[in-house]
Amino acid sequence: MPGRPPDPGGGIRFRRAASVLLAAVGAVLTACPGGGDRGAPVRPDIIFIVVDTLRADHLGCYHYARPTSPRLDALAGDGTLFESAWAAAPWTLPSIMSMMTSRYPSGHRVENDGLKLAPDVPTLAATLGASGYATAGFVSHVYVSASFGFDRGFDRFEDFGLSGPGYRLEARMEPPADKVTDSALEWLAGRKDRPVFLFVHYFDPHWPYDPPEATRKLFPSSYSGPLDAGYDSISKFLDPEVPIPEDYKQFLIDRYDGEVRFVDGQIGRLLDGVRDGHRSAPLWVVVAGDHGEEFKDHGSMGHGRRLYEEVVRVPLLIAGYPGPGAAGAVPTGGGSAGSGVSVGGGDRGRRVTIPVSGVDVAPTLLDLAGAPPLPEAQGRSLAPLVAPSRPGTPPPADRPLLSETLRLNAFRRAVRIGPLKLIDFMDQNRAEIYDLAADPAEKRDVAEQRPDDRRRLMQALFAQADLLSVGWNLRWNGDGRPHRFQGRVTTTGIFRSIVPLFREQGRYLLEKGNTLIFNDPAQAGESGLSFTTLPYEAIETFELLIDGRPAPESVILGGLAVHPDRMPFDLRGAPPSDAAFDRPPDAALKPPCFRMWRTRPAGRNEPVSLDDETRARLRSLGYVQ
Repeated sequence: MPGRPPDPGGGIRFRRAASVLLAAVGAVLTACPGGGDRGAPVRPDIIFIVVDTLRADHLGCYHYARPTSPRLDALAGDGTLFESAWAAAPWTLPSIMSMMTSRYPSGHRVENDGLKLAPDVPTLAATLGASGYATAGFVSHVYVSASFGFDRGFDRFEDFGLSGPGYRLEARMEPPADKVTDSALEWLAGRKDRPVFLFVHYFDPHWPYDPPEATRKLFPSSYSGPLDAGYDSISKFLDPEVPIPEDYKQFLIDRYDGEVRFVDGQIGRLLDGVRDGHRSAPLWVVVAGDHGEEFKDHGSMGHGRRLYEEVVRVPLLIAGYPGPGAAGAVPTGGGSAGSGVSVGGGDRGRRVTIPVSGVDVAPTLLDLAGAPPLPEAQGRSLAPLVAPSRPGTPPPADRPLLSETLRLNAFRRAVRIGPLKLIDFMDQNRAEIYDLAADPAEKRDVAEQRPDDRRRLMQALFAQADLLSVGWNLRWNGDGRPHRFQGRVTTTGIFRSIVPLFREQGRYLLEKGNTLIFNDPAQAGESGLSFTTLPYEAIETFELLIDGRPAPESVILGGLAVHPDRMPFDLRGAPPSDAAFDRPPDAALKPPCFRMWRTRPAGRNEPVSLDDETRARLRSLGYVQ
């Protein structure tokens, strides 16, 4: 992969001194949406860079000992570094879509392959474009391509053919960082009359780890075994039960660090090109990771299934640079006690400890650009933290943050409030809790010792994520004697959430993302579960058994209390759509039996419409208040 070698140090090196930052930029960059008034502040250029698979703790500015990131370290010294930034998902597609929409994956619904952003969901690029910005995106993986709706709002969108019919995953068809940089600079050179929003995505740190020789030499490896740094070799160790040889793991880390250093140099080349282009506008530069990478930290490799910090904690750097007409140097100022902001001396810049999220990126950039906010955004603007002179209130340190995944048959959600973090393993019906202040490596699960915190975090998870809207309610009722209730539910789509309504002996299992199997072996009373699937039009097929026997006559569907005429059965056209949202009447109960109905849909920021029985059951299990 040819390209200029990384710059050994230095910041963007604009004509103005790097000390002219933050407070001055905040004053200068108060945007004028029309942009036409003589003497009105010039709207800033915005460069938003996402580096795929970038662990925060593999950058020097996040205290990594190896020289992987001299240009990013300098950028952090120029601006603001967020110590506790969370990815909204542990893999590329939903994570970057959350940055572009300010919605969590359960909000924008692009949660897995085959799903595309709905046309009525507003995006960062479209909003900036409507506000007068020239917009361009240059991306290097299919999961950030037009196939999923990422091109919306861009005047120029280049995915280098990755959305074409010939693309194949793991075939090494992604463009290297130098090619992406070349295309971005070529576009930027032709922009003179409008403020620009440039989105650049670099894929290189993702496996296969194959950095160019220049950066590979910086992290030499002594490994001489038969394995390489490609998917086929790495995948042998995805199973947490399979140990990885230490020399091979170090070899992978060496190659990964070489990729990080290569991208760091290309980011430097991109920003140097901005300087050489002699643009006169002020500039905001944002660099973020979409997710991290596992190197057996918690037993596995890669990313996508797990929600531990090595995957969800990502770098987030924001730096502002005044244009040539800005005022002189102004000190950045310090944070007040308890503000979550610390300001070091010299070139250390600002370090923010308040937890923030990828959903905060779009509100922040729109705020800094003076553009309208996204409707129904789930994030908050971080502008008061990066430009203290700007009006606004920073997000509170105890705001609940989410990270979610449906990837690779894992159905998991994490919620964080301050230092406390809960991981809900929906596919395994269990939860873990970690105190990140006392245990940043997440080695001690304290869920059993802290039931009150578990209840509080689970309630925050339900309050934030749309887990039950338009989902199915499946209940089984005993007659006072133990019965075995079991079943299999398949969908033509994918399961997106499962909420067990039992804490007794009942169990469930997900297979292949589209099959739910449950077994309640000795139930004398009532139990059940609720689930949702994507897309909404997916067809669900049910096979329900009582004491091992198919019993269609014991299944009650919707408010009309009809029965299926066979087993298994699907619900195309039965019960009628309106009646499907009504719980079967109590008069229809003849235990032992199953009851089924659908939860009514809820609009954004509206509570899910639950019947009293379901709400009481959720409350008894500690899910809702």
